[in-house]
Amino acid sequence: MESLRDIRQNIKAIKSTQQIMQTMKMISNARIRKAQEAMQNARPFAQKMMRMVDDLKQDILSMPQPEDGSESWAGRIFINKTADPNKIGLIVITGDKGLTGSFNAVILRSAIAFLREHQEKEVFLFAIGKKGRDFLNRLKMKNLHMVYESVGVFPKISYVHADLLGDAVLKTFLEEKLASVTLIYNDFKSLASQTLRQTQWLPFDFEQIVQEKEESDFEFEPGMLDIFKLLVPRLLKANLYRILLESQAANLAATMNAMDAASKNAGELVTALGVKLNKVRQASITNEILDIVNGAEALNS
Repeated sequence: MESLRDIRQNIKAIKSTQQIMQTMKMISNARIRKAQEAMQNARPFAQKMMRMVDDLKQDILSMPQPEDGSESWAGRIFINKTADPNKIGLIVITGDKGLTGSFNAVILRSAIAFLREHQEKEVFLFAIGKKGRDFLNRLKMKNLHMVYESVGVFPKISYVHADLLGDAVLKTFLEEKLASVTLIYNDFKSLASQTLRQTQWLPFDFEQIVQEKEESDFEFEPGMLDIFKLLVPRLLKANLYRILLESQAANLAATMNAMDAASKNAGELVTALGVKLNKVRQASITNEILDIVNGAEALNS
């Protein structure tokens, strides 16, 4: 049986850990408000830009294609008929740290399933977050090529991170003639839950995002094609920025929930150890009384 000293030390250690968990929960709770605000502010810009580019897309794609039989720049972004079917891209967005419940695990399981499904193809990887980067590097598969990695960016995501990621994805997509680029991340649904998302990012599909179309009468200067080539990269980066903010908010919510559950479990352990401490102490007192009574009886006999 444990001594009173051992039980008291266990209670002290658990209470100390519980305080750390409660502090982490409070920090995540404070940060998630800013993350939610940034996420909500990024959505209208991305949606308006999508409507503008979608309005322009059909006119651009209806233009004559190159005479050499190749596909136009716009065709590569939205249709991509001339790509290499044996080359694909994968963007994986995870957190940098653990203590987030199943937040990282569900993303990595989805990434593994994707890689198994396409194990005969060359996969060009783009990893955001230390957990995903380290996991993908440990796979050591010959068909995997790590193109871009970024760690330590949460919870201070800025547009610069989306800009760098967008440049790397677009450059690889066009130069390597990738058939598609898939994005795996956790979407922020509410403070209590996050939703795993696996979507095709390139070729870009407006039907997945634009829910309502508005009639518009835009006039483009200096030219439709010039504006199109300027807007499309910004569109992709704006939506990457929105997704990074969604993932950041989901990560903070997962951390807050995990620390809340761990803190409650620690409280239950402290209560259970307190009961055990009382039982051991009562048993010790009872034994001492019995020793005294036995000693007194021995003196009287």
